[in-house]
Amino acid sequence: MLNKSKPSRFERIKHLLACPKCHTGLVFEDECAVCVGCKLTYPIRNEKIYFTHIDESMDDAFDRVKYRMKKVFGNLYYKIGVGIVAPTFPFNYLREIKKHVHPEDKVVVDIGCGAYRMDSDLICIDIFDYESVDIVCDIMELPFKDGTVDAFVSRSVLEHVRDPKSIINEVKRCTRSGGISAHLIPFMMPFHASPYDFQRYTHKGALELFSGWECVEQFAPFGPFTLLLQSFIEVVSSILSFGNEQFKTYLYLGLCLILFPVKFLDWPFVRRKCLIGIAPSIFTVVRKTI
Repeated sequence: MLNKSKPSRFERIKHLLACPKCHTGLVFEDECAVCVGCKLTYPIRNEKIYFTHIDESMDDAFDRVKYRMKKVFGNLYYKIGVGIVAPTFPFNYLREIKKHVHPEDKVVVDIGCGAYRMDSDLICIDIFDYESVDIVCDIMELPFKDGTVDAFVSRSVLEHVRDPKSIINEVKRCTRSGGISAHLIPFMMPFHASPYDFQRYTHKGALELFSGWECVEQFAPFGPFTLLLQSFIEVVSSILSFGNEQFKTYLYLGLCLILFPVKFLDWPFVRRKCLIGIAPSIFTVVRKTI
């Protein structure tokens, strides 16, 4: 029996892609895809499809630094910078996703993935053209046919969009019946532009955002020491920078390097239901029932 090589991520999803403007299917050519309906053309380079292009300039000093670090270090930014140095208790996001859906045999789309690919089988989409991204698009206009995706996941993304309900409606349109949606959304976390920051959700607010879905599980992956550490670093860097945003950025990062071990005191407190009302972030998993 011949061993068939595993298809690329792009080949796996080609038949699921649609024009984000009119939701009509695409015809694929060597270097582009053409919408059957409105005839818009979308370039393809190195098995990556581009549904949009944006100006990557940023107004926020901290975000400019983070963006440069993501571009330079890629996955290392997340493995070391976020996993170790950032003032948040380490949360195995991929393990939680795999409890509900397996990317190796299902289509699982990571929306707003940034420069980090958690798993080689995930379909990564972002508005920025990082190396890790498979589909460059605006997540307000998802480029998938109706009811074709097994799961959508995101990590600290929905607070950065002006109208998260519209995105959830798009996610629902593209998710198959019985499909999963899993999202980590900040609640009591301080402001962080990436490139924008618009809202926070309580655990009840997150369920309201996903009204019409069945709640599978919901918990706080971080405890009170993450909240205290984040707040302390934000307060100290804000006061000592005297309004200088550039200086605040480097002071903030320096404090993270010094104080990050404090976050590991959270270990006994994660997933405690009694602490979800003061959670820095809340992880919500829901299922599409119709």
